[in-house]
Amino acid sequence: MFPTVVEDSLRRIRDLGGSVRRELENDLVVVNEEFSLSLVIARCETTKAGAHRWTIRLETGLLPDITVAVRMAPGNRDILDYYLLPSIDMTVTRLRLAEDNGIGLDAYRFTSLERLFDLTRRIALREVA
Repeated sequence: MFPTVVEDSLRRIRDLGGSVRRELENDLVVVNEEFSLSLVIARCETTKAGAHRWTIRLETGLLPDITVAVRMAPGNRDILDYYLLPSIDMTVTRLRLAEDNGIGLDAYRFTSLERLFDLTRRIALREVA
């Protein structure tokens, strides 16, 4: 599942005219030579009480500009949603998420990666002007 999500995302960025460079030693992704991404999977864990929890480990050693966390649905077969976590706002190395996390975290929660793709889209200057 994870390799497919990564490859599909990188292909989509390229299809939108962006460039992608993957650093082989650490899997950091550099987009348009402007910002870096780290993609991580957050698997669903069920507590003894039946609540769902997800742990996201932020790659502070790599210092990505944005961590893309793919949050898996219960059963870990399907994608539930995505968190686009900018490093400038993340001051911890690990996040533990519940189903709802308040505006402080859920402001970064999305049902698709379209917002990420909007950031990577290349537009000719004459189109903007």
